[in-house]
Amino acid sequence: MRPVFVCVCALAALSAVNAVATKSIGDLTEAERKQVNGWMAERVSTMISAGKLESELEGAWVNAKYTSPEIEALRKTYRELQRQLVKTEQDLRQKVVELPALREKQQKLKELQARVKELTDKVEEKVSLPK
Repeated sequence: MRPVFVCVCALAALSAVNAVATKSIGDLTEAERKQVNGWMAERVSTMISAGKLESELEGAWVNAKYTSPEIEALRKTYRELQRQLVKTEQDLRQKVVELPALREKQQKLKELQARVKELTDKVEEKVSLPK
């Protein structure tokens, strides 16, 4: 996330430089050019600082140093829901695999895997394969 943000900041700064350079850089005095360059440098620095803060804020919800009894209760609920979701997914996968349409495919898969093993054994009898 941060490398992308830094790249975006750099591109924004280059775009600003390009816009200033093509638009009216020749019309500016040396003092004005320095002032514009200072603003652009501060802008990039500010954008980077904002990006860092944004990343910290986005990750704060899982950071244990930011807590309260209410937050801990929500985190506990979140973990319980995650466990329930994993269990539900496992149950769903098992039920789907038990469907008649998939039993046939599962049998075919076992046959193909057995054939692969059989062929591997035959090849290994003749030559040694890297493992």
